[in-house]
Amino acid sequence: EGRFVASACVGFGASKVAIRATVNTVKTVGAAYIAFEALEYCGLLQEARSYASPSNQKLLAKSRDYVLRTVDGIRHDIRTQLLNQPNAISKKIKASMERDKPGTVGFSTGAFLGFAL
Repeated sequence: EGRFVASACVGFGASKVAIRATVNTVKTVGAAYIAFEALEYCGLLQEARSYASPSNQKLLAKSRDYVLRTVDGIRHDIRTQLLNQPNAISKKIKASMERDKPGTVGFSTGAFLGFAL
C-alpha cells in the first residue's frame, strides 16, 4: 500500500535532520569553547570580571540563579515524565510498531540508510 516506501522516506529524512542538527550543535559548542578559551588566555574575561560594578555583579548573580533554576526545572520535568515511566512509553511504542509492521520496517530501513549514507 506504499506504507513501506513512505515510512522509509520519513525515516531517511528524520535521520538526516537529526545528524545535521547534532553536527551543527557540536560545531557551535566547539567554536564557542575555543573562542572563550582564547579570551581567557588573553586575559579579557578576567579583565571584564574585574570591571563589573556591584550592581552588575548582583544582576549577573540573579541571572545565573535564574538560569540554574530553569535548567533544574527542565531536568526535573524530564526525569518525572520520561525516566519514571519507561514501561508505559515502551508499551506504547511496541503497540504502534506491531500495528503497522510495514511502516516500522520502512522507517527503520530509511533511518539506517540515512545514518549510513
